[in-house]
Amino acid sequence: MPDPNERIQQMMQRFEQQAAEAAQVKDKMSELRGEARSQDGAVAVTVAPSGAVLDLQLSAGAMRQSHGALQQSIIGTIREATQRAAQQMDETVQPILGDRAEQFKEAFRAHGAEPVMPDSSEGSESGSAGSQSQSGPDSGDTARPNSRRPSWEDEDDDFGNNDSYLR
Repeated sequence: MPDPNERIQQMMQRFEQQAAEAAQVKDKMSELRGEARSQDGAVAVTVAPSGAVLDLQLSAGAMRQSHGALQQSIIGTIREATQRAAQQMDETVQPILGDRAEQFKEAFRAHGAEPVMPDSSEGSESGSAGSQSQSGPDSGDTARPNSRRPSWEDEDDDFGNNDSYLR
């Protein structure tokens, strides 16, 4: 049976090694970027491995597209860039973590970092652009408190009568 002090030293060494690996992974991941350009070159996107959009560039030609076509081009380009970032992450993490890389990827995906793939039914522009709900300032989807000012009769009077001189 190993000496308790020796076991503690081994545990501390493993912990320090894991902490160093985690710092190395964090540093490498902070540098990762996925980049993609639409087929027509109108949309260019840069994303983090999590899928967060870091940069979106539209060419002048992008404005000649219909809003639905531009929307699909942007979404498709974001997905492609996210897949590239995920591939870079895999290539970066595997050499550092070795057999623990799969555990890391599962944990990363568990926090919503998995790119969402399009449904096969989203191919038509009219079906995808027209059926989506709008959530802009003109859509009536703004959350406002449904409160009204109380009428004189509704207000509580601390003095037991409605003859307040403060009104």
